[in-house]
Amino acid sequence: MPCYCASLRQATRVITQIYDGALRPAGLTSTQFNLLEAVELAPEARTGEIALALAMDSTTVTRSLRLIEEAGLIRPIGVEDRRERRWSLTARGRARLTQARPLWQSAQDRVEQALGSADAARLQALGFKLVLNVGT
Repeated sequence: MPCYCASLRQATRVITQIYDGALRPAGLTSTQFNLLEAVELAPEARTGEIALALAMDSTTVTRSLRLIEEAGLIRPIGVEDRRERRWSLTARGRARLTQARPLWQSAQDRVEQALGSADAARLQALGFKLVLNVGT
């Protein structure tokens, strides 16, 4: 397709299916996995900071965080104001990440095998460049 948006959306649907399929045995979606990773990498990050770091809509992040909170994988800490809520992994969340990482790595390997390591690295770099130069 000549449309950049349509082409990227097609590609992201395929990649999301690969990651979601790989993470299914851990009971996570790719979005949930990425949110757990973000919470682990930035302890006590606010919801808005997580949304910004992942270039996601804050409403989507709030909804997704609520789901993984209900699963007992994260817990709010500190401020009671939902807009300022900070997050931390629970022991269950750490265990789930440990279970999910090899599954995630299998998805990484599958994408890299499909594209070749140079093109996979280029895809990642171009995605990052797009977020930096155009992202909101």
